[in-house]
Amino acid sequence: MMDTPTGSSLVPDYNRFIWHTLYAEIGFSSALALLFSGLTLAFHKKNLKAIKITAIVFAAIYLVLSGVDDELQRWMSQKLSLSFIKTYTYAWTDSTLVSKIALGGLGHFLLTLGIVILSITGLIVLAKKATPIKIGSKTIERKLYISTGIIFVLAALGCTSHLWYNYSQRRWDRIRPVVYNLAENLFEDVGFEKEPENLREGIALLGGNPDKEYPFWKESTNEQKSIEEFKNKSLEEKPDILLMTIESLRGWTFDMRIPANCERFPNICKLSQNSLYFPNTYSVGNPSVEGLLGIMTGVISLPTKTLLRDFPNTNLRSFSEILSEAGYYSEVILGADPRFDNEESWYSKWFDYHEFKQEYADDVSSAIRFVERYKERPKDKPTFFHWMSLSMHTPFTLPKKMGETPPNIDDAYLRAAVYMDSAVGIILDSLANDPRFENTLIILTGDHSAPNGRQQQDAERIGMASEGFTWISLMFKGPGITPSTIPNVTSQQNIASSVIGYLGLDVSNHFMGVDLINNPLHDTSIQPIYSFRYGTMAMRQDSTAYYVLPVDGTGNAIAQTVYLNPTWYTDNTVNSFVTGEPVTIAQDSLETITRKMRTAAKAWEYIVYKNRIMPPNKQ
Repeated sequence: MMDTPTGSSLVPDYNRFIWHTLYAEIGFSSALALLFSGLTLAFHKKNLKAIKITAIVFAAIYLVLSGVDDELQRWMSQKLSLSFIKTYTYAWTDSTLVSKIALGGLGHFLLTLGIVILSITGLIVLAKKATPIKIGSKTIERKLYISTGIIFVLAALGCTSHLWYNYSQRRWDRIRPVVYNLAENLFEDVGFEKEPENLREGIALLGGNPDKEYPFWKESTNEQKSIEEFKNKSLEEKPDILLMTIESLRGWTFDMRIPANCERFPNICKLSQNSLYFPNTYSVGNPSVEGLLGIMTGVISLPTKTLLRDFPNTNLRSFSEILSEAGYYSEVILGADPRFDNEESWYSKWFDYHEFKQEYADDVSSAIRFVERYKERPKDKPTFFHWMSLSMHTPFTLPKKMGETPPNIDDAYLRAAVYMDSAVGIILDSLANDPRFENTLIILTGDHSAPNGRQQQDAERIGMASEGFTWISLMFKGPGITPSTIPNVTSQQNIASSVIGYLGLDVSNHFMGVDLINNPLHDTSIQPIYSFRYGTMAMRQDSTAYYVLPVDGTGNAIAQTVYLNPTWYTDNTVNSFVTGEPVTIAQDSLETITRKMRTAAKAWEYIVYKNRIMPPNKQ
């Protein structure tokens, strides 16, 4: 019941969760006890020691998994899943970031660790003292039957508590024992194997062509000619490209239409005033690996799995690979170890050079390193540089020379945000003195957002694809781009299409976005914007957002307004914004919208599972 790192409780009312949690955990623990008591009675004469060891190992694994699951819910508002395990298998390699996270919630972490260690120790002591009951007397047999019956009843009632105790799908998704979640993950692929109903409709809803085997692949018969013509242009006709991806960029905090935000973050403010600026941009998902997917490959994430990690053999073409084919040198400077969330293979595939060094694992140091690398770049070809920040990652710890991290989480975030803004200033000032500055396309966006305390609580109601997890920002500055602020909702998945369109390249691709630079959404009748996170989804179109949770459920979507302009209370730049206002939608219309959202989600899952995003011979 301790507060989350955002400074608030995980849920607004623990009384609605604690009892069902206890019932479910007692049920699973009783089921384990019943299993091993049966094994003990059946095989104790020859294998008692092996049974004891196995029981302790099972219990220890369950306790550790439960502890990890608890920490995940506090930090990321999600339960432990096989997808998460695959994504963060090598997280320990970034010891600095891992230690920052652990120290940022040290009290709760130590409490969890202490409970796990004491419980395992207690089990070992009990196992050593335990001896098999010699069945023979009726009294002992009666006690054995009674105790076994009680355990059986507790197991049956607890394991089925989601069926009889004031059932709520949303609550059950958050409190069910971790083993339930992992077991469900194991069987998910079976569901993907079967073609979903209304597949063609789902593909069309996502903007694909249901008549094609690869419905999102747009073949260009003019690709080779277009590439050669571009390569034959003079260097002055080929702009350099700089993409800055900001960790945990909160769209409401960095809404540069709010004067106080502009004063607080002068470098990003100045960039926004000279850019084609989209303040209402959303990520395709959360965490960072999902943002990387949307930005680099122009496709959306998955409802429950992580595309880049769960489907590592998926045929994908990033826009950086297209740039390489067009003669660009590409490089990415990383603030965090790419092994942390298992991204290194993709960076190796997408960039000529990628670099992470521990001594540059904060935004200012990373920006200085960027300047060094940028000055050493090839001078005989256009370049694409990608700079990825880190300092706004929870728990917002900065180098020791910056002083202690403020105890108030909002103050810590703002301090890290100001630090990041100064790093952006270092990069932009360096570019301003570069001979190629006037011929450079600069893009700034976020990988995803980060919920404040109230948004984290509200996730129970509207899911984790809400503004708190996905609202970011997007800016384009470059030759020929007229500065303007476009309030329409858009997505980071449009970056790939925009870059290729800006360069005038006619190439085959699977990008699901649109060219924002040449068609900056003055017309609001655009394709819906989809975001997914941990089994929940959002669809935004015009000024309305629809939230469905869970995607595999049956309930109707929740409709809310999207604030296209900053008309909410803006005095507190971190916590004053939570979400939009409820919108009343006719029941039949809402049912239709909900069905279409689920149809689109299922269609996309199937296409990814079948590896039908891109033909294999186009790699």
